[in-house]
Amino acid sequence: MERTRKAVSQSWQLILSAALISLIVLSVAATEGVLAAVVVFSILTMVVIFRLVFRSGRAFCVTLSNLIGVYACLFQFFAESNFRAASQAALSIGFVLPLIGFLAGSFRHRSNIMRLADSRALSQDRVLQVLAWLVPVFAVGALTFLLPRFESSPALVNGALLGACSAIALIVFSVSRDIALFLRETGFLFDEFFRRSAALIVPAFAFLSFYSLLVIVFAALYALLDQATGAANFRIDGIVRAITFPESLYFSLMTLSTVGYGDIAPAASGIRLIAAAEIVSGILLLLFGFNEIFSFARRHDRATP
Repeated sequence: MERTRKAVSQSWQLILSAALISLIVLSVAATEGVLAAVVVFSILTMVVIFRLVFRSGRAFCVTLSNLIGVYACLFQFFAESNFRAASQAALSIGFVLPLIGFLAGSFRHRSNIMRLADSRALSQDRVLQVLAWLVPVFAVGALTFLLPRFESSPALVNGALLGACSAIALIVFSVSRDIALFLRETGFLFDEFFRRSAALIVPAFAFLSFYSLLVIVFAALYALLDQATGAANFRIDGIVRAITFPESLYFSLMTLSTVGYGDIAPAASGIRLIAAAEIVSGILLLLFGFNEIFSFARRHDRATP
């Protein structure tokens, strides 16, 4: 059973990671097609190298892929904000420079990085040290916001972009071991999170089933009352008219979740009372449902050796 849950959690990690990277690549491709291809190539290359050369585990490689995806989002943000005039070549080279810096630093500390798998514990006094590399990296990124204030030629923009990325590459090169340690620890946390999540599939599915049933019951009640009274009981997009069943489903979901966008609102006192009852039911269901899920998790932890 434990092996099955582990396999399920690992499968979900891979599926969600692939979905995340795909969304990132598609969003980058919408504006920078060449850069999107560079992102995909970089992820594949880095994973293959760390898997084969450094003998890194699955969790490390999944975390590395996700981190490169997050880096691609940040890079795209800074590129669109501060380097709009940069060429495709400069963007592509700038993106891979920090990755090359990390790879070169990893080869420099190859023996230490390969031994990271032997230890699973990161002492609390080293947490800040491991994350300290983020401060100078974000400082370099923050300095680039000074660029748009001045009229700059494309050549100057390309030079500024490559200079900033080179500075980040040097920082990453010097702290590559700490970054590898960060990736390892994050991979372990992901493993633990998905392992626990796999054990909660049954109670979570039961909760969602009951939640969906409640949405449908109230939606049907809204639609039936609207038809039975023969009068319009809802204000939809500012117009008082009869509500359709798909609209009543939407209104029921928004009411039960207490979101209430306001595009559909009750226009009669009776409907307001029912909506209030649904809101209270939603709050009680959330409290009861989460309590049951957490209780199940605690019982599962005590039962697991």
